Amino acid sequence: MHNGPPVRYIRGGTGPRLLLLQGAAATHRHWGDRLLSLLQARFDVIAPDYRGTGESAAVDGPFTVADLADDVAGLLDEVGWRRAHVAGVSMGGMVAQVLALNHPERVASLFLGCTRGGQPLPRPAAADVVSPALVRGDALATTRNLFRLGVRDPDTVRPGAWEEYRDAVLTRPSPPRTTALQVGAMSAHGTADRLHRIAVPTTVVHGDTDRFVAADAGAELAAGITGAEFVLLEAGHLFWLEQPELTADLISRCVARV
Repeated sequence: MHNGPPVRYIRGGTGPRLLLLQGAAATHRHWGDRLLSLLQARFDVIAPDYRGTGESAAVDGPFTVADLADDVAGLLDEVGWRRAHVAGVSMGGMVAQVLALNHPERVASLFLGCTRGGQPLPRPAAADVVSPALVRGDALATTRNLFRLGVRDPDTVRPGAWEEYRDAVLTRPSPPRTTALQVGAMSAHGTADRLHRIAVPTTVVHGDTDRFVAADAGAELAAGITGAEFVLLEAGHLFWLEQPELTADLISRCVARV
């Protein structure tokens, strides 16, 4: 039985059941209105906020990626979903992997974006660009820096992408303590030796200029999952905001493999 804190979520659309799992310091808003509308036209979509973020209950101590996966399994129980297609990006991709490994009966297919299965990678140089704004406490500057680092080319990114990201970050900021605990959970994540146990159709997607998780990590993740498809996009870490139409099509294609 799941005994974790209550998890809030949004739900919309009709069709096959699709669970969306976002990254660290993110809420359901980070999917962006454009992608959510595209997915809700094809699927019955649930997008939760992790413990300690958005509208969900505050955290009272450390947790693991497995704990977050258990929270998600508990949410599926709450809404009466025995099984769902699961799409996770960044930390959400880690949660999705563990959900498929620890609760295999709940996962119909996996879409894993800009994430990894092995142990932590070296600190990205991008972190050094963001740090000065974090120290100043300048939320808008930090958000702008993260966005510019997160997309392939901020000067040519599609109209509306920046506004979606800015509003997601600033409307409901993630508490620094929660973000720190999420980083701690990710630092202990490692599924490389178990990936071969994943037995559902899986698509792994990565941006070729991801400055936060190298594309090699995505290729390695796909190689560890039997039959997984690896797709390399001309995009950065925030590929779903850069290319929402293509992302929706790739998720639909993954679901269709079942």
